[in-house]
Amino acid sequence: MKKFAFFSDILFSFFVSFLFTLFLFRYLRVSLSLSLILALLCGGLTAAAVGAILQIRRKNLRLKKSDEMQKEKLLLHLALLSDESKTKFFQRALASEDSPTSRFGRLRLTTKTNFYFLSFSLAPVCADEIASLSRLKTGKQKVLLCSQIEEAAFSLCNRLGIEVKTGEWVYKKLKEKELLPTEYLGDEPVKKSKRHIKLWFSKSNAKRFLVGGALVLFLSRLTPFYYYYLLLGCLLLLAAIFVRIFGYE
Repeated sequence: MKKFAFFSDILFSFFVSFLFTLFLFRYLRVSLSLSLILALLCGGLTAAAVGAILQIRRKNLRLKKSDEMQKEKLLLHLALLSDESKTKFFQRALASEDSPTSRFGRLRLTTKTNFYFLSFSLAPVCADEIASLSRLKTGKQKVLLCSQIEEAAFSLCNRLGIEVKTGEWVYKKLKEKELLPTEYLGDEPVKKSKRHIKLWFSKSNAKRFLVGGALVLFLSRLTPFYYYYLLLGCLLLLAAIFVRIFGYE
């Protein structure tokens, strides 16, 4: 349905531009044949521009989706890490030149101004955990870093003056500092052969097969190996159709 909407938008833009410019050129008393050629050219340029804009928008949406997937992988990775590993990881991640980070036991870190609590698990932070954190006396700003938090626990944090940073903030912070893990716990390893197959038969390669096939068919008229080029071009076009329909996303 999305692909149909994509192509229908391009066709709509083409016909609107074509008809508008055709009537405009005829109004300016340009000959009919030249008006048709110019209108087709304007319609093609408009359709290409609209297609490029729509592709950019789709690419941005895919990037947001990939960020969301990577964020989920990160939060699962942090939940599976041991308490000691989490503490060491965030001690490095939260450190800066003007505010070094020191440990205050497991899952607790301090800087000049903040006192950090680390709570990354598969379940959201509950109000009972917040109540236990509130008992620690400190003059620094208390900050809770967690994957997710229950509504009641979040309301309690607001009442107690505890700042909450959830998974999205953590992901953006680590990505900004280029500290995202290279390998994630809980992430199933993909075999190299399977990865290569997915790359070869990716739907994005359909355009390459199509362009390659069209060029080979064009060159078939210019070479003595006409049937060889004709066969190869047809195979590339069939590959473009096959990959477009059955290929990997």
